[in-house]
This record gives sequence, structure tokens and C-alpha cells, in this order.
Amino acid sequence: MSADRPDRPGVAALVAELDVRRHVRTAAIAGAGFALAVFLLFAYAPGTDESLLYWAALAFVLAFAVTGLVATVLLSYAAYRHTLAVTDGEPGRRSPTTLAVVFGLLGWVLVPVSVALAFDRVTEGFALVVATVTGSFVVLVVGGLGLRLVTALSLSHEWRPLDGAVAAVAYTALVVAPAIGCPSGGPCLGTPDRLVAATVGLNLGAVGVGYAAVALGGGLLLGVVLGLRRAAPPHGFFAGIVAAVAALPVVAAATRDPAVVRTTALYLPVVLGTVAALGGGVVYALGTGSGRSSTDG
Repeated sequence: MSADRPDRPGVAALVAELDVRRHVRTAAIAGAGFALAVFLLFAYAPGTDESLLYWAALAFVLAFAVTGLVATVLLSYAAYRHTLAVTDGEPGRRSPTTLAVVFGLLGWVLVPVSVALAFDRVTEGFALVVATVTGSFVVLVVGGLGLRLVTALSLSHEWRPLDGAVAAVAYTALVVAPAIGCPSGGPCLGTPDRLVAATVGLNLGAVGVGYAAVALGGGLLLGVVLGLRRAAPPHGFFAGIVAAVAALPVVAAATRDPAVVRTTALYLPVVLGTVAALGGGVVYALGTGSGRSSTDG
């Protein structure tokens, strides 16, 4: 009876449906190409004290590892699409916040690594540029995750692009304009990094009252205006992310310290975004509640 039974037709059909062979071939090409590039760049081209056969063996292992990783990702996505097709589901849209997080993570990792591989000695100015660029990617990661959280907790997910853009420009002006004169010794109320030290580090004397009032009070007022315009809290958080990115060059010029730039990039979008989202959320919630009460009445 076992001779008359088909040889696992369900598995064979699934392999054909997911196009496993094609995905494995693609993964093998990616793994071999990546391993070859690593071997040429880090062993063959610069030269090494160790045997090239040793490096070739490591490249062989790396090729298999990358092949397995790429094949797993490709087959997982193919299985996801197949499941949606069977259940008549719709694939989820690529959220802009998800793309921001992915793009930010890639940049966060690749920029410093690329610079370290390309330059033995990095000048102070170039280090600040690298820190500023890397900090912008950090803002994308932190801000993207925060924006997803605020959107999930929001009373409304409707996006109003014009309100969001105007709020972002206004908040950037509030945060950056009072600090522009600081690097050159001109008129200066304070810098965003000192605001982070005061709010996150709980060092209240780190920032002047004037700058704190403009940056935090102005952000809260901006959130209130957004709420009055019926714009949900994510609009305020988005404005904080944009203002945080715009503030990094000012921080780099004023402090000339890459570590301060990175710390500011990590915390500033959370501080600014939370303030504006809080102001908008309170007004938006009160407006929604009063609207429902009048409808019920």
C-alpha cells in the first residue's frame, strides 16, 4: 500500500507554490557575492599576515550563513503572501514610520562603519559631520518608533499633511532660531543639548528659563493650536521630529562634541515630540468629548 501512496504531494506542492528553488538560488548568489566582496576588500586587496586559505574558509562559512539568512527572509515573505492569498487577505501597506525606522537603522549602522573603514584618521570637523549625519538617522529611528506609538494611542489616525508641515516649520523655528547665535558668540537663549540635559538629565540649571519657555512652552502652544484645528496628536510629534533633525547642526557647531550630538539626537525628538503631542492630545480629547456630549444630548 505504501508503494501506491504519492510521495508527500502536499510538501511538493508547497515547494512549488512558494517557488523555493528560485529563492534559494537568489539567496546563494547574494551570499556568494557578499562573501567574495568581504574577502577581496578585507583580505586580498589590503594584504594580511594570515593565510589567504584561512580567509577563504571564513568567506565560505560567511557565504553559507548569508545564504541561509536571505533564503529565510525571502521564503518567510513568500509564505506570508501565500497565506494572504489563501485567506483572501490584503497585504499591509508599508507605513512611512516603518520605512523611517528601517532607513534610520541602516544609516545609523552603515555611516560610522563606512567612515571607519575608509579613513584611519578623522579630523575633528569630519567627525562632527559624521556625528550629525548619524544623529539624523538616530532621530529617524527614535522618532519613527515614537510616532508609531503616538499614532496607536491617538484618538484619530487621519493625517492632515498641510497642518503637519506648517507645524514642523513653526516648531523648527522655535527651537533653532534662539540658538543660532550660540556658536559664534552672538545673541543666544540656549541650545537644544542643554534642554536635553535639563529635561532628561534633570539638571534644571543646565538651560536658561528663556530658552526652555520658548522651546517647551512654544511646543505646547503649537500642540494646542493643532488640537483646535482637529489635528490628532501625531501631528505634533511629527513636528518635534523635524525640529530635532534641524537642531543637530546647531548643536554640532556650538559644542564641537560628537558625543553630545548623538545624545541630543537620541533624546531631543522624544522631548519635543511629547510636548507638542501632549498639548494637541488634551485639546483634541476635550473637543471630541464635548462633541459627543452635544450629539448625545
